[in-house]
Amino acid sequence: MMTSQLVKHWRALIEASGEGLGPLSKSIGKDSSYLSGVLAGRTKDPGVFTSMALATKLGVSFEFLMGRGDELSLKPDPAYQQEVSKQASRVLTDVMRVARDRLHAASQDPNLLESKDIVSLLLRWWHQQDGKLVGHEQIQDHFDLIHTPSAEDSIVTPYEVGRQSLAAKKLGTTDPDALRRLVETFDKPSQQELVRCYYEVANKGTPTLSPPISVRIPFPAESAEIEVEYFRLQLPVESPNGNRFVLSYCFPA
Repeated sequence: MMTSQLVKHWRALIEASGEGLGPLSKSIGKDSSYLSGVLAGRTKDPGVFTSMALATKLGVSFEFLMGRGDELSLKPDPAYQQEVSKQASRVLTDVMRVARDRLHAASQDPNLLESKDIVSLLLRWWHQQDGKLVGHEQIQDHFDLIHTPSAEDSIVTPYEVGRQSLAAKKLGTTDPDALRRLVETFDKPSQQELVRCYYEVANKGTPTLSPPISVRIPFPAESAEIEVEYFRLQLPVESPNGNRFVLSYCFPA
């Protein structure tokens, strides 16, 4: 919702950019009067992908554009959560359709390791194995495994971090404890939201693609932090010995 405070925030950012409302509107794929209409309340609130495009043009993060730059939270505003979930659902449906089309292809794919579409590869593998954690040697470096939480858990517990996963790249380690320590820095609502997400994926038994997530990773020794924005694909899996996990593949938003 475009509150008066958020409108003021946007006006300040746009003014600081030195770009006019008309050219800026066109640069995000809208007509020249779009942003002036939004700021004046004549045009409906922009969707999340339009807002993300604007953030990119202004050189700020999506979270900062939306006035949430001082919060360490993984939970988007409800209105944006609803729109992004709808868009993410469409993306996931399309990806799963492509994956199903490939199910009858030869099992030996010479381009498997070279493919940049890890999401499609993961979904293809997941369908082929019926959710069993087997035959994943060629793609396991790209994802993390999270213990399936119970409804009463207060935090999710990482089991394994892939060498090429986003977590490993940003944390500089494949130690699951490092990922857990990062989660421990989140506020309580965000920790509870993570538990809910992983619990629901595990119990519904279906793949889930998240809305855009933004998180800041602190580095106390250097008195610095980095901000990471990403999508998260979650797949419920079961190991050969019956242990249940949620596969988590995160990729830049």
